[in-house]
Amino acid sequence: MEDYRNYHLLMNYIRGIAKILEEEWQASARDRGLTLAEQHVMWIVYLEERASISTIAKVGLWDRSTVMQVIKRLLNKGFVKVLKDERDLRVSYVMLTDEGLVKRGETQEGTFRLFDFIESYKKDHPSFIEDLVTFHREANQEFHGKEFVDWVERTAK
Repeated sequence: MEDYRNYHLLMNYIRGIAKILEEEWQASARDRGLTLAEQHVMWIVYLEERASISTIAKVGLWDRSTVMQVIKRLLNKGFVKVLKDERDLRVSYVMLTDEGLVKRGETQEGTFRLFDFIESYKKDHPSFIEDLVTFHREANQEFHGKEFVDWVERTAK
């Protein structure tokens, strides 16, 4: 019975933390005239320098149709351009425009209260962040695969 109690606690506490992060991320994007998804796509494209629709979908954890909708909005805002692969015209790459690079740079500014809390918390719990990252890495590898985890690790500049 104790396991059920702990799973209940975990499900609700993890959802609560995810909600805090999502709300803060959404507010940060909205303050810059973007949606959370648009901001996330811009970061993926920035980190890759150019990214295929499939890559954006894989590492953004979206369906391709969702990615296409977000890219269409970013195209209309002038933040991205789409180029066909010269060797395989079925493949399209997304790149940030100069205006998109500026807008993406703006999204680096600001703070997240959740991360401020983590910084404060880890002062009294020095191994906390490493343990938390390790757990999340392993859970994501189990559910989203090695390719996703490798991308996250590679782009953690």
